[in-house]
Amino acid sequence: MLAELEMPPAAVGDAQTIISELATNAVVHGDRERAEVWAYLSRHPSPRLTLKVFDAAPWRGTGGPVPADATALITGEPASDACGGRGLMLVDALTGEAGGSWGVHPTRGRLGPGPVSGKAVHFTIPLPEASAAVLSPPVPGAVPERLCELAGVRGLRALVSLGAEATVVHFGSGLWVWVKDGALLYELPGHGVVRHPQSDAVEVVEQMVRLCEEGAAGGPAPRAPSRDLC
Repeated sequence: MLAELEMPPAAVGDAQTIISELATNAVVHGDRERAEVWAYLSRHPSPRLTLKVFDAAPWRGTGGPVPADATALITGEPASDACGGRGLMLVDALTGEAGGSWGVHPTRGRLGPGPVSGKAVHFTIPLPEASAAVLSPPVPGAVPERLCELAGVRGLRALVSLGAEATVVHFGSGLWVWVKDGALLYELPGHGVVRHPQSDAVEVVEQMVRLCEEGAAGGPAPRAPSRDLC
């Protein structure tokens, strides 16, 4: 998959190392029975590959989980005789070299008999502009249905309402996505309006799931729809 995206060999190697470190961390520090690895492409703000490792270990609030590796990253290098503690330092270094980013957020699983709450450690890697050709545009008119389908897998019941200028998909808990002028728009607390191309349906639903889980954990509540978007 990575080679098909025209990624340089060095970037492919770094991505493989990062995902290996994150998967190991999930098994050692998380819930190994519900560990999942996800990958998807998006165009906003530029073509990029996102990889996530999910596990069902409890979310520890807005600060995120603090496994041994993360503690080492925050406090400095571990002792020279430490058996571990360098995994996320390596992730941070390799992701930075690739021009990407990484982090952790609450979310829900995709696999299994039903959606389970937990956390995902993720990283992104920029892709060459030519890789955008891999992202096929959605079929016109099917985008709201696609959003509902993706949300349903994650345990969110989405409702569609048709407006004069935009279609609004309501995800509950004060979460809305506007399908308008070939774009997907939503309001992100602290960041204002975020605009994605319609091909970024997976990423947009990921954000809706994250916001829903953060709200359940006492995070910032989304605002009501802006009249400027409707």
